[in-house]
Amino acid sequence: MYKIMLVEDEPIVRLAIKSLINWEEKGFYIEYEASNGKQALKLLEENPNIDIIVTDINMPIMDGLEFISEVVKRKSETEIIVLSSYNDYDWVRKSFKFGVNDYILKTEMEPEGILDIVKSVASKIEKRKNSLINRKDGYRGELDLRFQKDIFLRELLENGSIESFYEKNSEKPLKLYRNCIAICYLWIDDYQTIKDRYVNNSLKAFTQSVINSIDQVLNDTNTGEVLCQSPEEFILFMAFDETSQKQVRNKLVEIVGRIQYSLKNYVNISVSVGISDIRSNNEKIGNLFEQAKQNVKLRFIVGKGKMIFPETVNTIMWRNNENSIKNDHRKESIIGKEADFLRELGTVEEVKTFFELEKLFAVIRLNNCNKIEKLYSGYMELIFVTISYLSKIGKETEAVFGTEIDFYEKILRFETQDEIENWIKNMISWILNYLKECKTSKPNRLIANAKHFIQMNYANSGLSLKMVSEFVELSESHFSTTFTKEVGETFTDYLTRLRLDKAKELIANTNLKLYEICERVGYTNAEHFSRIFKKVVGCSPKDYKKTDLPNEISNNQKINH
Repeated sequence: MYKIMLVEDEPIVRLAIKSLINWEEKGFYIEYEASNGKQALKLLEENPNIDIIVTDINMPIMDGLEFISEVVKRKSETEIIVLSSYNDYDWVRKSFKFGVNDYILKTEMEPEGILDIVKSVASKIEKRKNSLINRKDGYRGELDLRFQKDIFLRELLENGSIESFYEKNSEKPLKLYRNCIAICYLWIDDYQTIKDRYVNNSLKAFTQSVINSIDQVLNDTNTGEVLCQSPEEFILFMAFDETSQKQVRNKLVEIVGRIQYSLKNYVNISVSVGISDIRSNNEKIGNLFEQAKQNVKLRFIVGKGKMIFPETVNTIMWRNNENSIKNDHRKESIIGKEADFLRELGTVEEVKTFFELEKLFAVIRLNNCNKIEKLYSGYMELIFVTISYLSKIGKETEAVFGTEIDFYEKILRFETQDEIENWIKNMISWILNYLKECKTSKPNRLIANAKHFIQMNYANSGLSLKMVSEFVELSESHFSTTFTKEVGETFTDYLTRLRLDKAKELIANTNLKLYEICERVGYTNAEHFSRIFKKVVGCSPKDYKKTDLPNEISNNQKINH
């Protein structure tokens, strides 16, 4: 029977958790309860045999983070799970840095999901106990070794150098005693999407998969250690025997490249990597860590999946300064420069509107790249002047977008400049379509926007009903019904017909290979594409190129996959 302590200041939440599951039947017993961290610490001191703590973040007297920090300082073996709300995520990320196992969203407390998380933690406890039972002279189980390494690595981050660390720890528990060192900060791309995959599973399993993949490469190359900061962030401590900066740089690029390849192929994730300077082993690790952390933030500018070195930062800064002097754009704001853009928007001249929009994007990009928040601020100013203009001409935001949108929350979810700018371009397209409809009285603005979005994104193999319905701010079922009614065919039929029409144009007018055409029209599998093409068009893509009068796809023809 595993003993659980529940730490939560709201009695109704404690009651809900206790009532959701027959805990004793599943091998657990909620034996202790506390309403704040201070009270919980006292209970833990009096009852060190508590196996699992489930704790809230926001609490009076002593909050969850302070409580977790104190538990870690006491080197307690009690495992911790965090309770959180959606708006607590920054705090949850911080809690993972202390070694928290997983978190439970209060708004999504389903019995099965909670039980899976608690069982996963119990499994970890059982493995640790078994490793202690089976250890021989001086042997420590793998889990204990990992825990010990994490403690050492966190100490290094806070106040140490490799040289001073080994002076204090003669047993050399880390693979870092070399001539020089570099820190790499791994930031998982599209993390929000990845997190959604693990709604009903433990994020701890995902984190462990990432660590295992990285460890495999580091062990093969004998070059360093990895530390998990949160499920989204990992730190590589890289050490090298080579003395030549060029040799070290080449080896570092090779190893980080292998790690990126491994994570892509075995965990199906992309990572951006901020890399520090290469320094001697007496350099303060904290300095290199801060440099790598700042560098990885430039993913916003250079794009995802890149290695970002200090010279990358210098190049961007140099271009930024050169452009600023050359164009005399010293102001960070676009306010006062938007008149031409708004004029063209009002005339519904699409080409001219986007030309002026690009000029405003260029102004925003001139902001200091070391202060990413200023770039976000620039894009918000652009949205603000656009929405203000619509209001001025009597077009309220809800009339244009169908529902109220939190624009700031929206852009903060994007991870790169390109993503924000593409979204703003889509938004401007939407507005242009709306303004055109106002002039021509065309029906169903939302479906027109949806069709335009599909035509702009049909080459994306991931384009889905969900993606388009989110773009037009409708539920999937409502959008699907409305689309079929207005267009006369289902979303799937419409998308397939559009893709195959584009494919026929490419087959007829280019010498592209079949797999190249397949990719350009949104299919990932050439065999599947050929089968659909033959079923709908009446002949294979190869035969289509030979015939002068190929069968056309009927607008009303149903396409069954």
